[in-house]
Amino acid sequence: MLTPQARKNLTGDRLTRSRIWRVVYALGSLNLAVLLLLSLAGVCAVATFLESGFSARVARAYVYQAPWFNVWLLLLALNLSCSAATRWPWERKHAGFVITHAGILVLLAGALLGKSRGFEGSVDLSQGSPPSREVLLDRPRLTVESPASGQLFSTPFDPEVRPPRPDRPRSLPLPGSDVRLVIDGYTRRSHDNAVLVADPAAGQPGVTLELTGPFGSGPISASLALRDFPRLDLGNLAVVEFRESPDSPKEKPAAFRETQMILSRDPDRPIVHNTTGAPSGYRFFVGSRRPGGPVELEILRPDGSGEIYSLSEVLERPLADPDGTRILAARYWPNLILRDGQPATDGDRPLNPAVLVMLEGSLRETSAPASLVLAPGSAPGRVRFRGQPATGAPVTGEIGVGESFSPGWRGWSARLVAWEPSARIQTLTVPLAEGDPRAGRPAIHARLRTGEGKEGEPRWIASGSSAILQTGESASRIGFGLELQPLPFTVQLDSFEVPRDPGTEEPADFIASVTFAEEKKNLAVPARLRMNQPATYPPGLWPQITGLSYKFSQAGWDPQDLRRTTLQVLYDPGWMLKWSGSLLVVAGIFSMFYLRPPRSSES
Repeated sequence: MLTPQARKNLTGDRLTRSRIWRVVYALGSLNLAVLLLLSLAGVCAVATFLESGFSARVARAYVYQAPWFNVWLLLLALNLSCSAATRWPWERKHAGFVITHAGILVLLAGALLGKSRGFEGSVDLSQGSPPSREVLLDRPRLTVESPASGQLFSTPFDPEVRPPRPDRPRSLPLPGSDVRLVIDGYTRRSHDNAVLVADPAAGQPGVTLELTGPFGSGPISASLALRDFPRLDLGNLAVVEFRESPDSPKEKPAAFRETQMILSRDPDRPIVHNTTGAPSGYRFFVGSRRPGGPVELEILRPDGSGEIYSLSEVLERPLADPDGTRILAARYWPNLILRDGQPATDGDRPLNPAVLVMLEGSLRETSAPASLVLAPGSAPGRVRFRGQPATGAPVTGEIGVGESFSPGWRGWSARLVAWEPSARIQTLTVPLAEGDPRAGRPAIHARLRTGEGKEGEPRWIASGSSAILQTGESASRIGFGLELQPLPFTVQLDSFEVPRDPGTEEPADFIASVTFAEEKKNLAVPARLRMNQPATYPPGLWPQITGLSYKFSQAGWDPQDLRRTTLQVLYDPGWMLKWSGSLLVVAGIFSMFYLRPPRSSES
């Protein structure tokens, strides 16, 4: 055991003879430790303010995931290591000090490992649907298509961290060209709006109405086409229809068969054929969201919900949707071309993927107390109408473009905004107005700009969707949405139950039965998770102790559809290091205060 004077002489000798020891003593000084701890308190205060005033993503971007924060953690680790090294050679009285510092270092290592390799997200599961192998993370990304090669590239892009504005746009180069993507707008809430577009090839008339009622701050726009989009439901208020004649009887929901040829480069204009003449409302997208990634098929239902599947998993395998519709991805062309007037593929590389989707089901019917039926009038630009209130006699008449009329509903008025003899309905994303109570999706406003400064038409792109932007001869598909994290296994929902409290409709529990599977290992593991009782995979004590297991917890459910549920997924490979470091810190502090050797007279 060194005496205090001997240790003091050793320190002086090290500082005099060795540059390395001078650096060690400087990095392990108490002054630097106090400065780092004070800065930590300030950083945590700033991060808390950012999270409460803006969002957790803003706090992560500017603090926790910023490069300077990693440098700060590295400097703190160096201070702890060097501080422990300055006590070398260690003696028994240094045990608590060294153990505490080692525990903090292990804790920091676990935090860095969890931040870099771990994730937290959610997965939506539907009973009867194919298993899922991807987790949706709260990390927005852009997917862009190279105008030169057609290859897809993906990059992180969070508009909440630095919202783009017209006076402060964000410009990103498109790979392989001099074209740039300019993003100059962002909204947290948007919705899809059906717009009437003149199209000589459509062969059907279309109208646009503005309905003004006692509810809401502005008029409701309704665009209808005679065959492709003949009906608009206004919730439980009323229904608006466009028919050949306003007096024709309303038909019952018809069974239908529909085929859609989905083109990856133009999914907004699929080739559709429906046996009833009215579309099913289902939309599909095909493509890859990251370079070299698998080709995927996205299914969007009429109610806006949907899932994304790996095309290899669902190709030629029927899907039974919760509403009874059967969906079959029947054909796939990796690189679609026309050969002798027929679709064919030029190679196996997914340069221009296309999918033929077949559907069978029944058109949805929504009952409403009131209705408004429109039909072509006696002359071009004239429209006949028949309004039926909830109670009372119907109202009939004929109006022209720009004229207003009463649909017969109490407190409502309507105006014919547009008439097109040959038109189609195009769905565009638009921001929701302030005060609009409807829920919406985040969206960005983007356009293309060439190297000469020529700009294309801008469009809003909602989260979870994509759009083709053009300028001159250049075109690129731009996708915006949350990042998907692949899993090394699949998870499938077998059943979902919501027991109720006796005599009430209040949920008493949420019980989900799932099956985890790994095809390569020919392994299928059933599991059951309940409220506050998560399920983990891989099973066993060792994966849970090491933090190498994935924890699934109940996160959400749909009261209208008990065949669906949302699970939270947590993966933290630094879990064991965090707990080990915490235990070492506790043990070190206990040693310093309760196991200290008695002071000798010499010290």
